[in-house]
Amino acid sequence: MLSHDSGGRIKASIERALALVRASLVANRLIVLRFGVTSLGKSLAGLATILLTRDFLARILGGDAAHAAAMTPTGTMVALWSGAGLLFLSILAASLLAFDNRVTQQRMAQLLELEMMEKLIRHLLVLSVSFFDRQSPGDMLQAVRQDVTQLRALVFAVAGIVLEAASALGLFAAAFWISPRLTLWSLIVLPLAALPVLLAARRASTRSLSIRKTGYALFDALMEMLRGIRVVKVYRGDEAMTRRTMDKSRQYFFELIEMVRVQSYATVLMESIAGLGIVIVVVVGGYDVLQGRLSWPSLLAFMLAVRAMYGPVNNLQGRIVELGTLTASTNRIAELLETRPLVADTPTAVALAPELTSISFDAVGFSYNERTVLRGVSLTVRAGETIGIVGPSGSGKSTLLNLVARFYDPTEGSVRFDQHDLRTVRLNDVYDRIGIVTQEPFLFASSVRENIRCARPEASDVEVEQAAQSAGVHDEILQFTNGYDTIIGIGGVGVSGGQAQRINIARALLKNPPLLLLDEATASLDSLSELVVQDALERLMAGRTTFVVAHRLSTMRGASRILVLDQGEMVGLGSHAELLEQCTVYRAMWELQGVGDERTD
Repeated sequence: MLSHDSGGRIKASIERALALVRASLVANRLIVLRFGVTSLGKSLAGLATILLTRDFLARILGGDAAHAAAMTPTGTMVALWSGAGLLFLSILAASLLAFDNRVTQQRMAQLLELEMMEKLIRHLLVLSVSFFDRQSPGDMLQAVRQDVTQLRALVFAVAGIVLEAASALGLFAAAFWISPRLTLWSLIVLPLAALPVLLAARRASTRSLSIRKTGYALFDALMEMLRGIRVVKVYRGDEAMTRRTMDKSRQYFFELIEMVRVQSYATVLMESIAGLGIVIVVVVGGYDVLQGRLSWPSLLAFMLAVRAMYGPVNNLQGRIVELGTLTASTNRIAELLETRPLVADTPTAVALAPELTSISFDAVGFSYNERTVLRGVSLTVRAGETIGIVGPSGSGKSTLLNLVARFYDPTEGSVRFDQHDLRTVRLNDVYDRIGIVTQEPFLFASSVRENIRCARPEASDVEVEQAAQSAGVHDEILQFTNGYDTIIGIGGVGVSGGQAQRINIARALLKNPPLLLLDEATASLDSLSELVVQDALERLMAGRTTFVVAHRLSTMRGASRILVLDQGEMVGLGSHAELLEQCTVYRAMWELQGVGDERTD
């Protein structure tokens, strides 16, 4: 038996699923109305078919002998052919309405899927960077693609419930018209079907969660294999990777088989109960015929109606079980849409001035999952300064940049632009004033031109090319197969690391922001590429307030000041020469890198 909690979970999941559908269908009410009309029309056509079949059989089998005796042979043939014609028309009407109904269902499903995909993508892009740092890539991709696609099945399930219910009611009306007494006998077994339906819905709901988890775990494993293919080959990890991926594949397909088992179990029970109903109709109906309470044509028509009615009833129960299989997808979409960004505008958010005069850190601290990353960082940066940020791995360098860009909010203290706490400033104003170049250059799977232009979509081709010239990559772009219209593969496939980084720099130059964040921008490049990219970076940094995170201290010697972090704390701030004299952490790093023991620059 189902527990009250289990039944409540199923009900809540179904309500959540229907809520996702409702908003889209309300916005497309005309197509919903069309679906309702065709569903009702198909039901009425089914009712007409049963009643016309009864009348036709009555004429053939002599159900109304007195009327038949009064008919001439010609009149009898006309009546028979006209009855057959009406019966054919009712069947044809039912088929045409069913065709239109199926097309309408597909249209509703398409509208819902596209609208929900757009809504989900737009919502995900609003969420904070911290949200994505905590998520599995496979989970996110599955939500946007597979879970949204599952809404198509949800539309079909809901539409099927409406259609099957309408068909069942039409056939029930026909059966009741023929024999109310026999109709009640035929329905006596239907309550027995409720228990297997609820049990199957519960188990399907549980299985759907397992299928989803094992599904995106498999997806993550495949993504990991593709991203790490070079490491896998060099370290001969083929067999281990194959075993790991296949283990996840087996878990996924095991869950799929179990889901089919649950659905088949419910189908067998429901069809067995429907068969019991037919047996009851045969026994009771046959007895009524023998007692003269029912004619043979009426019994045949009634059995046709009941047999046809059990089809929609079984389908209706199957659709309810199907809703249980969609629980995981609909719940995940609902959870994502209900997620609120941790970093967002307040109702009283203020605008920033076009130019920044200062950026200040006031006892800034940041913790992540109860782990302290930064504590007590305080400094003021004047417009036009270049601030180098150095320190051992894990000292909080990139986290500090994330706070400046307001990808995160500090858990202690405040970051201020022109004395405005960033938490009180419009988020888009912060983003509009920032350019960023990261260690791994990011390029879209688009043309070179569009990769640069995304920084300022209204920019002209001339402006795009000027930015590329300033970044020192224009001449190389012209050597590509289609120049600026050359399509770059996902992750920068087709260009070198240095070219990809300079395209990123061209993008930042085109945006022309007052504040620049460079996070290990040359760390992944060879020495020659680093020199070329460093020249482009210097042109980019000219006249801008810049924060530079770098591992190689030699690249920091031109910074206005250098901030030294160690275990999340600020342990030094000053010029290169001052830090060599005053900061033991900086001096140790300088000496470990083998640059020398000089104390002045």
